[in-house]
Amino acid sequence: MSDLSFPELLDAIRSVQSAYHKLIIIVAASRSGKTSLLGQTAQTLNMPLINLNLEMSRRLLGLTKRQRMLNAEEIARGLLDEHVHSGLCLDNTEMLFDSALGLNPVLFLQNASRNRLIVSSWNGAFQDGALTFGYVGHPDFFRERVTGFPVVSVFGNKLQLNLTL
Repeated sequence: MSDLSFPELLDAIRSVQSAYHKLIIIVAASRSGKTSLLGQTAQTLNMPLINLNLEMSRRLLGLTKRQRMLNAEEIARGLLDEHVHSGLCLDNTEMLFDSALGLNPVLFLQNASRNRLIVSSWNGAFQDGALTFGYVGHPDFFRERVTGFPVVSVFGNKLQLNLTL
């Protein structure tokens, strides 16, 4: 774990472009500056910034609950495929955690990052090598140990790079 500056974050993002999973997750609690950081990253690296909740909700709105569950991953992947850039920044990713959709957010992001660079926000925490979303007892609670891609934790104005090997 090491502290890094914004230029060092950009270097870390560029470095994963040759990795198997071209993925970096920026993790922090709500209202911690993830959106601002992703916006700055997207602008600097000339990548689109996608509000995943907004775009997925538009596509899922007319479907029944069962259709949503059966098609959520395909719809999310299609949304990413619409942006054929070499990289994407994803913000507001909470839809991936909706238990009614039955997705595994980590696996989805890893699989989607095989063909493109993804810098994704994660509303939660990174502790002891695991990403968490929500709290124990909440229906959408999610916790999973992760390996194979860097996780950047945001603490106020500080960024910490965590390598998950």
